[in-house]
Order: sequence, then structure tokens, then C-alpha cells
Amino acid sequence: MTLFFTVVTSNYLPFAVSLLDSAKSYHPEFEFCICLADYLSSEEIDVNNLMKKYPILQLHELGVEEFDFITQNYNPMQLANCSKVLFAKHFLNQKHIDQVIFCDSDTYFFGKLPSSTINGGEIVITPHFTHPPDVNMKRQELEILNAGLYNGGFFKLKKSSETDQYITWLRERSVKECIYDFKRGFYGEQLWLNLVPLYFKNVFIENNTGINVAYWNLHERKISNIDGQFFVNETTPLCFFHYSGWNYNNPSEISTWALFTAKMRPDLKQILEKYYITLKQNEYELYINKPNYYTSKNNTQKKSFFKNLKSRFFKAKV
Repeated sequence: MTLFFTVVTSNYLPFAVSLLDSAKSYHPEFEFCICLADYLSSEEIDVNNLMKKYPILQLHELGVEEFDFITQNYNPMQLANCSKVLFAKHFLNQKHIDQVIFCDSDTYFFGKLPSSTINGGEIVITPHFTHPPDVNMKRQELEILNAGLYNGGFFKLKKSSETDQYITWLRERSVKECIYDFKRGFYGEQLWLNLVPLYFKNVFIENNTGINVAYWNLHERKISNIDGQFFVNETTPLCFFHYSGWNYNNPSEISTWALFTAKMRPDLKQILEKYYITLKQNEYELYINKPNYYTSKNNTQKKSFFKNLKSRFFKAKV
């Protein structure tokens, strides 16, 4: 059995449901679960239709030793990112689950996963891109050299002894140091992925251009609609688009970080419109400002408070 999951905080539940709905339409054979790096009471879930659509597994239910540290010291993004490996470990410990597939919540499926992803390798990761951009877009390469060759927003892990070793290795390095500090070589859990093909044997690097299409690889991937189906470069079926950096309040633009504008890439108009409509239907506006149970009162807020206080009373002299 393949279990497909995503990790979100409560305000991103519309993203999670949109993702799982889209993936389930192409892969009804998978089991699906929303993993919550947050806390919801059973009463709150019971009266909310969106929350009842898929099984929800909450972080506190894992009983992991890192729980106190990560809930007391991380912001919502860090909390969600560091807990991916914890949820993956939990699922792979279940007898009926043979493998897990993870997707960031801000992705949406337009087709089936290729068989190479589902059946290939015990550890499957995707590179940000596989062809160099023009030299005038070398900023894209520089960003990836900082952020990592592989994207942490998608992976597959198949139950095996090597996968257990991989999870232990990544957990030890990234769960309690899921920070973003380029100067010290940290970018969440993602930079560690650079080492995965070196350390582990049964790793499959999925280079299918229909997988994980996003702002970072648009220089090599163009979308077309042929008889109602989306293709990449007119040959490869589009599997899923990763809307990293996309803004609901400015839905026609691709991403905050994209080198391409919407005017430069009219081929993306349909999939941007589709995503906006889907999130609106799934009550994005109702959820987006919902505070995280843990991070609304943890050490990150205290540090932020004192940092603001210091900047207010001890402004640097010009």
C-alpha cells in the first residue's frame, strides 16, 4: 500500500485538501492523510467539513522525543518542514504501508505520477532542474547552489533497511536544526539532500519533466494544453505543478521569486487560474489567518518581540 501525505499547519488546510483532492483523482488506489504540525481539538474537527474530508494525524500523536524542542522553538514553516521525516517514519512503521509519497501542500496534480516514481528506487528525490538556464538567468543557478540541488517538497520512501538508515541520518541532522542560515550552510532540511545520492545506494533521481514543475525550472519547461490535457514541452504529461511563492492575492503572477512574469509566460495562465478557483472553493480566506497553536506562544514569538523592542529603542545612528 502507498500512503500519500502532506504536512501543514491549520491555516494551510485548504492547500492540503486541494492537493489531496487532485492527487486522489488520478491515484484512487493510494491512501491519503493530512499531517498537522499544529493542534486541533476533536470537537473542532467534528464540526468542520473541510477538516473531516481526510484523516488527520497530529504531531502530538507521534510521541516523538523532539516534540518539546520543535514546538517551543520553531515558526510554522520550520515546524512543518522538520516534521516531514517524523511523519514518514511513523507511517513506514505501519505493517500495511509499503511506501510513502510526500508532497508540499502548495502543489496540485494535473496527471498521474510516472511509473518510474512509483516503482523506482527506495528513495526518490527530484532535482530543481536538469538543464542550465541562459547566462543572463544564472541567478537561478546561484539560488540553487545555496538552497540545494534537490527539492524537499516531494519525495518517495519505500520500506527497507536502507530507508530506515536514511530516515535516521536525516532526522539526526535536520529535525533540531531546521533553520535557514545560508552563511552557516543551513536551508531547512533541504541542503542535506545534496548528499543523499552519495551516501545511499538505492536512490532514484526522478528527472521526468512533468514532476515538480515550478518557478525554478520554467527556463526548461513550457506548458501546453493539448485536447484538455496539460503537457510539458509538448511531449511529457504534466503530473503536478508546485506553486511555491505563489500569492493568492496576486493570482495571475507565477511566484514571488520567479524570474519570469505572467506576461512572459502566458502558457501558465490556465493552471494559475485553476489553482486560485480551487483554493477559493476550499475556503482559503476563512483559514489563512488561523494561528498555529504552538508557534503563537513559543520562543520564536518571544525572540521576535525582543528583537522588535531592541530595534525600536536602540536604533542605529545614521
